Amino acid sequence: MSESNSVSPDSFSGFGKIVKGIKFILISYIVSLLLIVLLAALLAYTSLPEAVSAPTVSAITYFAAFLSGFLTARSAGGRGWMWGMLSGIGNILLLSLAGLLLYSGAPAPGRVLVTAICGGIAGAVGGILGINSKKTD
Repeated sequence: MSESNSVSPDSFSGFGKIVKGIKFILISYIVSLLLIVLLAALLAYTSLPEAVSAPTVSAITYFAAFLSGFLTARSAGGRGWMWGMLSGIGNILLLSLAGLLLYSGAPAPGRVLVTAICGGIAGAVGGILGINSKKTD
């Protein structure tokens, strides 16, 4: 029998990790959205002061970077800190890009850089924990 020219899925291992990373970033956005809706409900229906909204949204943003780093690294199988950091940075940059497209006025480049660095750190920590967590699948 002759060999076919089909390409095995294993040959796209690096590309597959990137696709999974994007999937995990989207999952972290869904979790973030749910947490922000919960925050909005708490602000609307309790006496929680509105001043807590900005720091809480920042914490949710960095939690999302942590979560995407954790999930990406857990799936990657190696170099958890690197995949986590890249996922965390990607998370923040995609969020910044969406904000740029949806709202008028560009954010200050320094603010985006600091946020991306913090997101990278959160993602790297998530990646370190994710690579060392036990997979159930």
